[in-house]
Amino acid sequence: MASLNKQQKRARRAKAKAKQINIHGRKPAALDNDELGHLAEPIPEYTLAMFSKMRDAEAVSRSEMLSVLLTNLAFIIVDHPELLDMENAEDEGMAATHLAADMLIDYRMWADGMDRDAAQAWLSEPQFIADFGTALDAYRESQEAPQEKTE
Repeated sequence: MASLNKQQKRARRAKAKAKQINIHGRKPAALDNDELGHLAEPIPEYTLAMFSKMRDAEAVSRSEMLSVLLTNLAFIIVDHPELLDMENAEDEGMAATHLAADMLIDYRMWADGMDRDAAQAWLSEPQFIADFGTALDAYRESQEAPQEKTE
């Protein structure tokens, strides 16, 4: 589990990034960009699609939701590498983890209408941190398995 200092740094980065992309005031539920026209920047379609898949998967389990996040986020990063904040990360893996945390906060705000502080508190719960770690390990193992077959 990350230290309290690291968690606070991540929370500050997430908050700064949220301000940067102007997500304050997002409406929850299944709103699409037509319904979000009042925002300065609408939620990108690829993010809305991922959030919808995450909500469906979360109805099954949290681990399914996290699996959907990690799988979809990998494809989003390939298509939009500019989303990775390499200035505030030691490596690409850490930048991807920070992006995943940002997306989880955004998702919780979108899906449940939580405010940013409540979403960050949800992300900081010890059980959630453990579940995320387990999902990340499973995702990494699934990515290593195909490579081992080709070697």
